[in-house]
Amino acid sequence: MIFRDKLLSEHRHLRNWMREQDTIYVVLLSIVVGVVSGYAALLLHFAIEWVSLFWTGERTWQQAMHDLPWYIYLIAPTVGGFLVGWITVRFLPGGELRGVAGVLADMVQRKGHVHPRQMATETAGAAIAIGSGASLGREGPTVALGALIASEIGRRVGLSEQQLRTLIGCGVAAGIAASFNTPIAGVLFALEVILADYAIATFSPIVIASVLATVVARSEVGNFPAFTVPEYHLISAWEIPAYMAMGVLCGIVATGFIKSMAPTRKWLAEVLPNRKVRPAAVGFVIGLMGLAIPQVMSIGYGFVEDMMLERTDPVLLGITLPLAAFLAIILIGKFIAVVLSSAGGFPGGLFGPTLFLGATVGALFGDIVHGLSPAYSESYGAYALVACGALTAAALQAPLTVMLIVFEMTADYHIMLPLMIACSVATMVTRSFGRTSVFTEALEERGIDTNWGREQSWMRSVPITRIPWRSIPRVSAHARLEELKQVYTGSGKGCVQVVDDEGLMIGIVTFGDLQQWLLDPALDHVVVASEVANRNVLVVAESDSLLDAIHILDRAEFEQMPVVSDDNPCKVLGMLSRNAIFSTYHKLIVKHGEGDHG
Repeated sequence: MIFRDKLLSEHRHLRNWMREQDTIYVVLLSIVVGVVSGYAALLLHFAIEWVSLFWTGERTWQQAMHDLPWYIYLIAPTVGGFLVGWITVRFLPGGELRGVAGVLADMVQRKGHVHPRQMATETAGAAIAIGSGASLGREGPTVALGALIASEIGRRVGLSEQQLRTLIGCGVAAGIAASFNTPIAGVLFALEVILADYAIATFSPIVIASVLATVVARSEVGNFPAFTVPEYHLISAWEIPAYMAMGVLCGIVATGFIKSMAPTRKWLAEVLPNRKVRPAAVGFVIGLMGLAIPQVMSIGYGFVEDMMLERTDPVLLGITLPLAAFLAIILIGKFIAVVLSSAGGFPGGLFGPTLFLGATVGALFGDIVHGLSPAYSESYGAYALVACGALTAAALQAPLTVMLIVFEMTADYHIMLPLMIACSVATMVTRSFGRTSVFTEALEERGIDTNWGREQSWMRSVPITRIPWRSIPRVSAHARLEELKQVYTGSGKGCVQVVDDEGLMIGIVTFGDLQQWLLDPALDHVVVASEVANRNVLVVAESDSLLDAIHILDRAEFEQMPVVSDDNPCKVLGMLSRNAIFSTYHKLIVKHGEGDHG
């Protein structure tokens, strides 16, 4: 018994010591997150293949699309839609956001605590949806799974908000790295899209998690990229203007893709208000589209690879079409299918579909350019490869991440010049219409502020208890004006709290409140404190953060505000001054900056 108590005491001592060593503690946890997230990514990958095998007899819809009976196209997405609708309503009754958008929403609204009920929709829901033919990708659910795993681990071991954000970044990086076999891009995606924080203390554990998730994925499926890509050649310097023009086209398509989501979601909600039935109805429509354009079903990476390797077979409904006409039909069909699938309630990611749309735009553009100038341009596969990155960069508003993904997949330095040009131009075109991405458009529709950043993240992690506050004198609500004046002038605090019989605040008195009562001494024994008190008081709770206090000060013109108990908003614990808040802010911003370079 004594030995056990001693062992438990040593364990607690070790755990407390590790918590004090912030970076070491998060690094150790990032190892766990990287390994577990890597296996979770594999689980989702295989689960999608199992569902696809059930419906088509093949691991992907692309492998079976020419041999499938017509009724499978209709039955699979419809039945999958019914199952998804039940899972979604059962586990996310409030219509919570899913995928990367859900992770971002939880980072803002829940301080990094990802909703645990998302596990059902991000695993079973996404596997059923994508495996049944919904025109979505697996990367979004994989990212959400990694974030969920990290959030659960961090919450259970009691991490601070800043540590939890870093650990969620580890899960996100692990998900991307395991999906594409791109560990560097996984790190940059977490830093660029999710955290907006490049501090060393954040960077190191994310790198570790990304590397370990990649090792796990490679141990099971081999060291293969997501796509087999061609060797790239820049035929002529005259191709650079062509890649810039293609970047403009990719930016326009990406903008249309982003802007179409909210109206489609609203229209479907009006036409099909029942959330259980909506995915099934949308699934039936996608199945009808699949009968004519089978390439729109499911993820479609096989067709993306065919375009890059220039082995596209331009046949629809038994009719051989000109390649440009065929690609234009595929582009329009996939665009509609993806928007319907996402807006219709199917869980799944938009990373993969943007790669598909980009490759199709590039192949179409490249076929036209090569036809006009074959001596000065590469064939359409090269343009498909570059546009795959350009449109995705614009849609995600993450050009650095996408450049690295394409570079890691090709391991070809020659592609970087046209890729950088196309990605930059496409992103600028889309950004000229707003900074919204496919990840943030649903957040903005719900009024969730997406303008968080590095500074806001650490300010949110600083509790009010770290800001020095002072005591505040109090008087009873029944106290005469004379007594109120004496307490106000005697304390020198510039503020007096007026309380009820239980000692709870009913209002605050400042000099501005007293001014109108100072001229007539006859009122000293007639007026009571409750009549003078300002009851419209903005307060900050003891569990709030430095960011919350600054937001309140930005909205109001006053020099002090009470800190109240979480249990009772009328129980005042102390008074915060504007000077104390901004003095703390300046000290911490200096310290934070030094920590980034240490």
